[in-house]
Amino acid sequence: MSTPIRVLDAACMANGTAQERAEFGQKLLSNLAEHGTVKLINHSVPMPIVKDTFSQIKKFFQLPFDVKEPTINDPKKGQQRGWSPPGEEKTWWLESNTGDVESPRFSDNKESFDCGDPDDKQFPNKWPAESALPGYQKTMDQFYFDCGALCVNLLEVLARQMQVDPTTFTSRCTNEASTIRINHFPPVSRETLESGQVSRIWPHNDFGIISLVFPDRTGGLEYEDRQNPGTFIPMPYEGDNEVVVLISETFQRWTNGAVRAGLHRVTKPVDMVGDTVPERWSLVYFCKADRHVNVGPLQEFVNAELEPMYEDLTALEYQSMRNAVHYPDASGEMVAVAAY
Repeated sequence: MSTPIRVLDAACMANGTAQERAEFGQKLLSNLAEHGTVKLINHSVPMPIVKDTFSQIKKFFQLPFDVKEPTINDPKKGQQRGWSPPGEEKTWWLESNTGDVESPRFSDNKESFDCGDPDDKQFPNKWPAESALPGYQKTMDQFYFDCGALCVNLLEVLARQMQVDPTTFTSRCTNEASTIRINHFPPVSRETLESGQVSRIWPHNDFGIISLVFPDRTGGLEYEDRQNPGTFIPMPYEGDNEVVVLISETFQRWTNGAVRAGLHRVTKPVDMVGDTVPERWSLVYFCKADRHVNVGPLQEFVNAELEPMYEDLTALEYQSMRNAVHYPDASGEMVAVAAY
């Protein structure tokens, strides 16, 4: 029988004893290594900020097309910025393509909005006019910094637990390349999702170091059951104060496969009734390595018995290649990338 995802109390990260912090670190690493994911409560991202961010993103997707149009994401860029209209992203290509399909007909039933560091000059953010959505940029910026601080603390905890220098991961991540992703899943017929041609989000790993996923009361997020590969377990909603932490591909590559990325997907709620899958939202923070940093295996995780499993690439090179895979209409060709 599969072990359910643990819920860990993160309050000790700020005010716990040394023993409490050590016990938290052990549970954090063991659960992430076993499942690729874990839940936290009493984390450091303020709940009023989370609630305000959810409120603002719902307002964004309700804006008229002509207001959102100037923010449309250019999928040819190495980083997503702004609004991706419904169906543009095709996550099916990341893990589900076995090589026997040539045309990108499998789509995602969602639209999304991405933004990054407010001071990013290489990939500047795209915002709707302040008059159209007052306070949107300010709210997103605050949420960005609060999530970044939590990720830095989690990475230091993981480094200590893995018995390497506490700055092993954080020295390679100043959050300059980290991003917020907000997803809107419009209502869709059960028949459409069960056709096998459309999914809310197909099974995939995230590309960065770790991801924070803030819950939506409408179910659908599922993680792979590693005891039964290819099958997925619903991630239960248990309260607004929780956050799901996912290991992503860069952490897997840095640790030379010691801690694997958490495969996950979004589909219809397991307990839904009726013929219409309800509207859903998700709020995600992707903690990413700085763009110039090597995302090949770190020397701390390579030895005579365990050679490097992954090639050396900069974080920007890796992100760009992975992005090209799930925007096939933009790239014009499929790019093979050794993700894991």
